[in-house]
Amino acid sequence: MKARGVMATGATLGCLLGLAGTSMGCNDYNLTQFQAQDIFAQETAGSVDVLLVVDNSCSMQPYQQKLGDNFNDFLTYLQVGQVDYNIGVVTTTVDPPVAGPGCTQAVVDAIPAGGHLVGGTIIRDDTANAESAFKDLVAVGTCGSGYEMGLESAYLALTPPLSSDTSIHFLRDSAMLSLIFVSDEQDSSPQHVADYVNTFRRIKGYDDRTAFNASALVINDLADCSQQVQNGGSTPGTRYLEVADETSGLDGDICADDFSDILTDLSLRASRLRDTFYLTRLPAPATLFLTIDGVESPCSDGTWSYQTEGEGDTLVGKIVFERGSLPPPNSTITITYDYGSGDPAEFCTSDT
Repeated sequence: MKARGVMATGATLGCLLGLAGTSMGCNDYNLTQFQAQDIFAQETAGSVDVLLVVDNSCSMQPYQQKLGDNFNDFLTYLQVGQVDYNIGVVTTTVDPPVAGPGCTQAVVDAIPAGGHLVGGTIIRDDTANAESAFKDLVAVGTCGSGYEMGLESAYLALTPPLSSDTSIHFLRDSAMLSLIFVSDEQDSSPQHVADYVNTFRRIKGYDDRTAFNASALVINDLADCSQQVQNGGSTPGTRYLEVADETSGLDGDICADDFSDILTDLSLRASRLRDTFYLTRLPAPATLFLTIDGVESPCSDGTWSYQTEGEGDTLVGKIVFERGSLPPPNSTITITYDYGSGDPAEFCTSDT
């Protein structure tokens, strides 16, 4: 939520009025200096249902391991935002795979059917030994189908009859919905991407586009992966990336050496906490004055910075908070400034 007020800080008469019969000149008056005020609310999700769709094909073991090892990073902003969360996991297997070397029939038979929660388990904010439970859930194995259908599996999980399974209670009417697709191959689901996006949005209603997002931890560019991965048949997950782009989600590189930063970013997006606030006008950066719930937060503290985005006519200014210093849930951020060029080099150069 954002509102903007404008106030005048100088006199504006003289040259503008041109009153007859007076001998006053323009030099008798100061030019007007306008000041803008942008007000933001740091809102949170309140409650959010997070569904991870994890590829269980033959090349996924190291990625599942890294995912499980970084569960606490994923919880970071869900905890900071005091979010009431459900976390569930489904696989990308929809069509039953065929048993083979290393994948016995018993192992294949144990793979959950498409859209079914792994272990029938939901991790909640009060789950005991949640980290251990998460590691077990995302270790979905590598005997799943080689025709990964992550979008279809999510669709099955979130629509009737599975979404109506009262023994599970994963999908809650009052909760926001966040999907996270984790795969090293392209999605092979039968429907068009737009059809899946529309279905997911319909679950939460079209009136609030912020109530649903999807993110993708996939291959963006195969050239960024190791030669072993490139030679192993992995492919960019462009369909997952398209869903993320359409729903204002995030995209992470599954070939990254460390998942810590990626999962922290995903945690922030799922929590709906914000670290970035866009200004309505370009400021004179030296005049930026920021308060949180009425208490000044000086730029010299280093908890936030002024940056720009875009160029030319699309250039906008933004305030970016350090991740360890986010405004708390339900706080109000007020930013006052004079209009200016927006040059970041002028940021925090004045003591006034």
